[in-house]
Amino acid sequence: MQVIPITIGKKAQVVIPKKAREAIGLKEGSKAILMYEHGRIIIMGDPKRAGELLEGLGKEIWGGKGEEYLEKERNSWDRK
Repeated sequence: MQVIPITIGKKAQVVIPKKAREAIGLKEGSKAILMYEHGRIIIMGDPKRAGELLEGLGKEIWGGKGEEYLEKERNSWDRK
């Protein structure tokens, strides 16, 4: 993890340093996701790419049967 000091400007604006923008693929007009929790802020580039990064999260909990469980649940909704 890289740590880069930044300064909060007027209107709470932040300039994301070039090195950090390049690392997550941000360009002018790019979309990004900002998440915050417990005094931390995380900025992730392209939401489509972020979705790919989150795909499979919690796989160890379901033992690889998460899709099967979801399909079963979705089918039960159709019957109600």
